[in-house]
Amino acid sequence: MSRVQLVQLPLHPGTAWEPTGNIPLAPAKLAAAAGLSKDSVFSEHLLNSLGDQGVLEELHSRNPAVIAVTLYLWNRHRTLNLIQQYKKAHPGVLVVAGGPEVTADNSVLLAHDCIDLFVAGEGEIHAEDVLHVKTLKEIIKTGQKLLGPFRDTSSPDRWPDPYETGHITPAPGGSAHVETQRGCGCLCSYCAYRRTAPVPRVMPAEAALSRIRLLKEKGAEELVFLDPTFNARNDLTALLSGMEPLGMASFAEVRGDLIKPDDGVLFKKAGFHSLEVGLQTMSREVLKAVGRGGNPEKILWGAEILRNSGITPVIDLILGLPGDNPENIVKAAQQITARDLEEQVQTFCLSVLPGTELRANAVSLGIKYNDYPPYCLTQSGSFTLQNLMEKREQVSDILGYDADPPPRPVLCRSFPKMEIFIPEAGGSSSPESVRHGVLRIRTEDAWVHREAVMKRILLRRETDPYCPLDIVIESEEQFPLDLLDMINSLQEPDCYDREKSEIYNVPSLIRTAVIAKPSADPGWLQECSTLATTVIKSKNPVALPGGEVGLLLAGSFDLTTLSALYSQAPHLVFFTNPELEKLWNLDILGLG
Repeated sequence: MSRVQLVQLPLHPGTAWEPTGNIPLAPAKLAAAAGLSKDSVFSEHLLNSLGDQGVLEELHSRNPAVIAVTLYLWNRHRTLNLIQQYKKAHPGVLVVAGGPEVTADNSVLLAHDCIDLFVAGEGEIHAEDVLHVKTLKEIIKTGQKLLGPFRDTSSPDRWPDPYETGHITPAPGGSAHVETQRGCGCLCSYCAYRRTAPVPRVMPAEAALSRIRLLKEKGAEELVFLDPTFNARNDLTALLSGMEPLGMASFAEVRGDLIKPDDGVLFKKAGFHSLEVGLQTMSREVLKAVGRGGNPEKILWGAEILRNSGITPVIDLILGLPGDNPENIVKAAQQITARDLEEQVQTFCLSVLPGTELRANAVSLGIKYNDYPPYCLTQSGSFTLQNLMEKREQVSDILGYDADPPPRPVLCRSFPKMEIFIPEAGGSSSPESVRHGVLRIRTEDAWVHREAVMKRILLRRETDPYCPLDIVIESEEQFPLDLLDMINSLQEPDCYDREKSEIYNVPSLIRTAVIAKPSADPGWLQECSTLATTVIKSKNPVALPGGEVGLLLAGSFDLTTLSALYSQAPHLVFFTNPELEKLWNLDILGLG
C-alpha cells in the first residue's frame, strides 16, 4: 500500500439517487504526475459510499505517512474533521491540502494547524515534491505554510493522463471527467480564474479526441467536460466533428453569446444533450462591470439555438451581483419563460469566493458576506439577503418549480445498508458507516419508545455527523409531534450543508419523514407535513391527500401515466419499489 494517500470527499446531493459527481480526477492527476502507485488514490466508489467513520477506518488500515486532500467549499469542514480525527491517532502523519479553497486570502482556512502544508493553484508542478515524504519534510522545515500558485503557460496535455496510467478508471457505462482547457478569458470578478489563470490554455482537438477515445475504450459512456468555457476554442468544429462517431453523451459549460447558428446541430451530433449557459442577469451594464461582458439578449438567442437543436440549455442566474437590481433576475425569468427556455434554470445567491477580485474589492462594492462556506453574501448595495431570497421565490413562481427543492428522503422498502430499527426488539448492533444513511423506525407507538428512538438516532449521528441521514418513522399509532421537534432540534456540525439549509430554508443533513396510515387524522397529517416529509400508503394512484401530504405507492405502475396524473405535484409521489423510486427521481423529477 502506498505511503501517500489522496482523498477528495464528495458533495452530498439532495437525494440518495442523485450522483455525487465526485470523480477524483484531481487526486489522480497529482498521483500520476508524482509517479505514485495506483493505490494511492481513494477510489470513486469508496469516496461516494463510505461515511465519516468508514473513511477514517479505511485510512487507519492504509496507515499513510502523507495524506493529501482536495478542498472544495462543500467538503472543507468534513475533510478537516477527518484529518483532525486521524491525527489524534497518528500524530506523525503529514497532511497536504490543495483545491479551490486554498488561496492566500482564505485566512480562516490557513489558520488550521491540522494541515502541514497548503498548495494553491494547479498542483502538478509541485506534485513530485509535496507527495513524497522526504521532500515534503524538507519544505515544511523551511517554515513555509503555503506554496503560492504557479503560473503555467503549457497545454493541459503536458501532464500524464491518469486514465491512461490507471490511477483512475471510469465505471462501466458511467461518467468520466475530461479537462481539455485550463484558464478562462472571461475575467469574471466573482471567479478565481481572473487572478490565477486569465489566459486559456487549450489542448489541441486531436489530443483531446485521443483521450476521449481512450475513455470510450475503458467503458465510459458519458463525458463531463470541466473546461471553464468549452466553446471558447478555435478548433471547436474539429473537436465536435471528431466526437460525433464516438456516440458518447456529453455535458459542458458554454458561453451563449459565442454560439453560432450551426453550432446547435454540431453539438447535438457530438452527443450533447444539455449544455450549461451562464446568463447571470439581464443587465448588460452589470455583466460588463463584473468583467464577464456579453449581451443578455444574444445569450438567450444562443440558448434558443441549442433548444431548437434538441439540446436542453441549463441557464444560470446570479442574485446579488454588485450594482445589480434583483428585478433584473425576475426579468430574466420572465424572458426565459417567454422563450420556452425554462426547463432547467439554476438560481444562485452570489458567493464571495476566496481568491476572487470580488472578495478583494467587497467593501468598495458594498458587498458583505459570510467568511465561511458557501460564502454567501449578506448584503449587496441596498439589498439584503432576505430581499434577494424574496426575489428568488418570485423567480420560482415564474418558472413553475422550486429553484432549490428540499432533500427527498428514501421511503422505498429497501436501500443499500438501510437500517430497520424496531424499538420493541431491544438492543441493536453498531451502525454501519455510510455516506447516505437511512434509518427506518418501525414501531407500534413512536412516542412510547421515544427514548430508544432518540438514542438510536444520536448513535447514528455520532458515527457519521457530516453525512445525510434519512430518518423514516413508521408508527402504527399517531404520536405527539413533539417527537419530530426533538429530532429536528438536534445539533448539526458547522458545515456547508447546514449553512446552505439556513439560507434556502431546507433540511440539512438530518432529513425526517413519516409514513402514516391512510386512516390518520387529516389535521394531524397536515401539521406533520410542516415538520417532516409526510406520506400515506396506497396500492392505487388515488388523489393526493391535500396540502404537502404525499403518497407512497405500493405496486408496479407506468411512470409516464403517473407523471401526467400528478403533474401539479410530482414531488409528493413516492414508491415502495426502489427501481420505480429511482426512475421517478432521475427521469420525472430531473434530480440526476
